[in-house]
Amino acid sequence: MKILILMSLLFTSCATKQLVLTTSELLPYKESAQVTKINFQTKSVNILKIVDKREETTYGFAYTGVQYQKTPLIFNENLNILLMDYFSTALDVRNISVALDGRPLEIEVEKLWVEEVIENFQPEKAKCVVRLNFHMNLPEEKWSGKYWAEYISEGDLVDGTERLAPTLASCLNEIVEKLVNDQKFINLLK
Repeated sequence: MKILILMSLLFTSCATKQLVLTTSELLPYKESAQVTKINFQTKSVNILKIVDKREETTYGFAYTGVQYQKTPLIFNENLNILLMDYFSTALDVRNISVALDGRPLEIEVEKLWVEEVIENFQPEKAKCVVRLNFHMNLPEEKWSGKYWAEYISEGDLVDGTERLAPTLASCLNEIVEKLVNDQKFINLLK
C-alpha cells in the first residue's frame, strides 16, 4: 500500500503546471512550409505594433504526465516579441524587408490557439487555429486584410506535445503565405 501511495505521488508530481514553447521550435512541417518569394523590388515594411485582442488569455494546452493532466501553454517570450520576430523573419525570407522606415503595418491577434488532441484508439495529434488582421494606413490609401488558418498534424507514435510548436508554425506560415499572395497588399509595396 505504501508503494502505491508513493508511486501516485511521484506520478502526480511529474505533471508540470505549464508547458513552455520556445520560438526556436516554431518550424512548420515540411508539407506546410511553402515560401512564396516576391521576385521584384518592394518597399520595406515596418511592423509598428501587434495588438492582442484574444478573448482567451492562454495559448492552448497539452496533456502532460502519466495521468494526462490538462496543462496550459506559454511561450518563452511575450506574444509581441514572438510575433514580431516571426513575421520579420517570414517576410524577409519572402524578399520583403522589415525596416523602421518601411510602410506601417499593424497586426491584430484575434485568435492564437494550439492544443493537443487525444481521441480513443487514435494517435496523438495537435491542432491550431490562428486568426490575424493586418492593417496598413498610408496617406494615400488604407488597406486591411483578415486571414485565418487551421491545421491538424498527422498522428503517429510521437507524443502530441512534440507536435504543438510545428503545428502552430504551420498555421502561422499559412497566414504569411496568404498575406504575400494578397495582390492588394503587394501593390502597396510596389
